Amino acid sequence: MKKTKLMSVLATAVAVFSGACWSGGAQAAGPWNDHALGAIKNYDPPGQCANLMDMQILPQDIGLPTTGADVTSALFVRATDPGNANGEYCLVLGAIRPVDPTAPDINFRVNLPTHWNGKALQPGGGGYDGTIPNTTGKTTLGSGTAPLTLGYMTFADDSGHKAADSNDASFAVNDEALANFGYMHIKKARDVAFEIARARYGKWPKRLYFSGGSTGGREGLTAAQRWPDDYDGILSNYPTANFLGLRLWGSFLEHAEYPDQSKPPTDPAYAAGFIPPALANEIATYAVAQCDGLDGVVDGLVANIPACRALSDQVIDHFKCSATRPTNCLTPTFIARTNQVYHRGYTLPYPLANGIMRYEGYNSLESVIMDLGTNPHLFNPVQDGPNAHHVARADQFVKYFVTRDPNFNLDTFDPVHPGVWLAKVQSLSQTIDATDPDLRKFMHKGGKIIWLHGTEDASVAPFANARYYETIAATMGQSEADKFIRFYMVPGLAHGGGNFNPVWDNLAVLDDWVENGVPPPDKPVALGNPRVAGVPTRERPLCVWPTMWQYVSGDPEKASSFTCVPGYHPARQFDAFP
Repeated sequence: MKKTKLMSVLATAVAVFSGACWSGGAQAAGPWNDHALGAIKNYDPPGQCANLMDMQILPQDIGLPTTGADVTSALFVRATDPGNANGEYCLVLGAIRPVDPTAPDINFRVNLPTHWNGKALQPGGGGYDGTIPNTTGKTTLGSGTAPLTLGYMTFADDSGHKAADSNDASFAVNDEALANFGYMHIKKARDVAFEIARARYGKWPKRLYFSGGSTGGREGLTAAQRWPDDYDGILSNYPTANFLGLRLWGSFLEHAEYPDQSKPPTDPAYAAGFIPPALANEIATYAVAQCDGLDGVVDGLVANIPACRALSDQVIDHFKCSATRPTNCLTPTFIARTNQVYHRGYTLPYPLANGIMRYEGYNSLESVIMDLGTNPHLFNPVQDGPNAHHVARADQFVKYFVTRDPNFNLDTFDPVHPGVWLAKVQSLSQTIDATDPDLRKFMHKGGKIIWLHGTEDASVAPFANARYYETIAATMGQSEADKFIRFYMVPGLAHGGGNFNPVWDNLAVLDDWVENGVPPPDKPVALGNPRVAGVPTRERPLCVWPTMWQYVSGDPEKASSFTCVPGYHPARQFDAFP
């Protein structure tokens, strides 16, 4: 072990480090001491960075099973280096070694700013992961200065496998790689990063925040649920909390789109539940035209989703096949199958983790453009693009997570009655899903969660997350939930982007809540850049669930012209939702 190299360099600071011996266990970090940090944080930064090279972290310093971790690169980045806007820092790369020699490493990156503020931020990944997320940029949906520039130590990892793109799930045939993706990589990367921080600064970070969207949002909720003592705050955006529910939804969609694959692809019955993208776009455009003004202003955004849902039958009737509309229309099969799955979701006859048996649908008759692919032919393996994105994700999931057979035909998998695969499906839900409604440990520790989802999300059903939030409130009590969670449903926000992509200084708000007990404002102001030519950057209030924004008077591009009013149905009543 090459610990002696670093320890000799830091020998003069032994008194300052006070118990931060590198080989000690995770419990040895000691209390935070700002005076000690001040004494060492600017001590020969290039030299300290170089001496992190070849550092090895022992298995006992990592809270979950590994065979240790190695630093493979330590590069000092100067403030004046080309392309660097983050100030002076040490860029550390390395790998966490698996127990199973056939499992992949967890590759990680840690950024150690010279002018450290004593805090850390861990960004999450996306899709099936496979790459190290951006650790030098802003938080997801964040408008403020990049955390690294502010002095946050930042770190992230690839979740325990490498992939050319985040659609590749082939890693899941390995048990350790699957468990790492499900939850273990979060803790392993955290513990390794903290040991590297202790080697550089002499202390662990005094605060740790997690920020992410989609899979990264799920990872943030996982951190709060599984390791409440390790984390202080979570920024979770459009999280795949009910991951299994989402993947099974893709299987439901496949069966709805392609109800009779015994027929040749040229037979209308083969893809009777499919509609082309042009018709899906036309439906969304029509729905927006019917519902845009329900919030008091015509701005291209559908904010009053409950009122718009009351018009969904009208949307279906407008596009239903008839004597006056014999083509480019919605067939009875589409209405009964695909629309039912897309708009209403599904209910299972068996429970997933935490008793969940339902996955809500999408706002596909309110503003969301249905993604059903571009080709009425279903490929095997399913091709993302020609086939629906979620069908492709479900295909990867069933092939590699469930059956571990790369030749398995998705059409032969029944999500309602999985048969021999039921136990595997339920076990995977326990491993991956982040739906535990009892967050008392995180709350009592002082942890805070800021959580956003968008009404135009076509990747993760927004009301699946609303239902999870309501379950937390029902389990803990609304007054308790209000002490540490803010959940916002944002009109126009898709799965990142959309017609209103809200950006706000979410990290500063979270940090102020954690550090000073100052909760988010009643109506935080977010800026969005809608994809409408000639429309300036607009402001909207973020309305805490179950309220929604309503225009009052004044400049419709200013948040002050709106208020937040009750709109969604009372807590735990989802009958009007999909």
